[in-house]
Amino acid sequence: MSELSKQALQVENTQSFPNNTTGYITPTLLRTYNSNTIDSTVNQTVYTSNSGSWNISISNLNAFTASQQPTFNSLNAFTASQLTINSGVNSFTQSATGRLNNLEAYTASFTTSVGIYDEGTFVQNVNQINFSGNGITASYVSGKAVISVDFTPLNNFTASQTIIYTNLNAFTSSQLTQNQTLAGVTASLNAYTASNNISIAALNAYTQSDGSSITNLNSYTASQDTRNTTLAQLTGSVAQTTASLNTFTASAQISITNLNTNSASVNNSINSLNSQTASIANSLTALNSKTASYATTGSNTFIGNQIISGSTIMTGSFTITGSAYGNVVSMSIASQTASMNLSLGNFFTLTLVSGSTTQLAASNIKAGQTINLLLNQPSVGTGSLSYNSTFKFPAGGNYIATPITGSKDIITLVTFDTTNIYAASINNLG
Repeated sequence: MSELSKQALQVENTQSFPNNTTGYITPTLLRTYNSNTIDSTVNQTVYTSNSGSWNISISNLNAFTASQQPTFNSLNAFTASQLTINSGVNSFTQSATGRLNNLEAYTASFTTSVGIYDEGTFVQNVNQINFSGNGITASYVSGKAVISVDFTPLNNFTASQTIIYTNLNAFTSSQLTQNQTLAGVTASLNAYTASNNISIAALNAYTQSDGSSITNLNSYTASQDTRNTTLAQLTGSVAQTTASLNTFTASAQISITNLNTNSASVNNSINSLNSQTASIANSLTALNSKTASYATTGSNTFIGNQIISGSTIMTGSFTITGSAYGNVVSMSIASQTASMNLSLGNFFTLTLVSGSTTQLAASNIKAGQTINLLLNQPSVGTGSLSYNSTFKFPAGGNYIATPITGSKDIITLVTFDTTNIYAASINNLG
């Protein structure tokens, strides 16, 4: 099975579980989908092995966040004061808008007055207009309208607001620098944690081996103490033995003289033995060169189990006293196909899948093989078997699996080349 994307799982779900009642949804399809779903979930082993380093990184991040909290508190306080300033600006703007509206209405009344009074009266009345307040001045002097607005308060506010934004931008820039530094520190911390995990694993392995060495050393020390005790006891007895040894030495001198007499003849025997040893060494060298192949003539008797790896080729007749048996291979089904590898043995078993047709495929066909296949129907329902043109059945007698629950069929296969398999079947053996 394998890890699949969400889209691939949706496609497999649609294909494997159609809306029908023909029995196409099989246990094999269900297990395959479930296995792919399990494989596509979070790898718990990788998560568990990395969770320690994540916890350390999160702890460091929490510590950094705590150190940043005063900065965040200052920013919140600045934001609150800024909201107060903005409220004042909004209030000033609202009152200024009201005054401008009043001024426009008043000016409009001037235009209306032109149509009511004669020119002299209007000019005389207009010359008396003089309005000033809240930074706005309006007058009409010698037939000319003069309106001025003092933007000094607004300019002062804008200048202070520019300073505030400059400070805020500087703070934001420094905060970005700190965030980048934190990201770099986090990356290096993760790399250090990974290398530290390797070092700890190596240290644990060394500690375990060192513990075994210390245990062995303690065991050796205990046995050495026992030997030292025995040696102390032996030293006492040696002192007693020395006296008798001196007595023995005198007689031994006589024996050594006799031994020297015999040494000359023994040296001759040793020289002869060395000569024979050289020839034996040559024989062993020749025997070692035969390890790749072994040939023998005459009769041989082998006692015990003999294990031969690889093919065995025999020339001549072959007689077996006792039973001969082969490996029984249980075949499995994958993607509705049963693969029969003829290099694995001569006896195979296969259980069909209820409501499904299984394709039989053979591989590694050798000339001169005889193969027997036991075909079982499942305990619930029945399945069918199909095969390609490699399998040759008698004319009009192609094999059809017995459609009875729990029935058993035997198909015997014989090969004469590496291409064709000649087959015959016995159905419903009970």
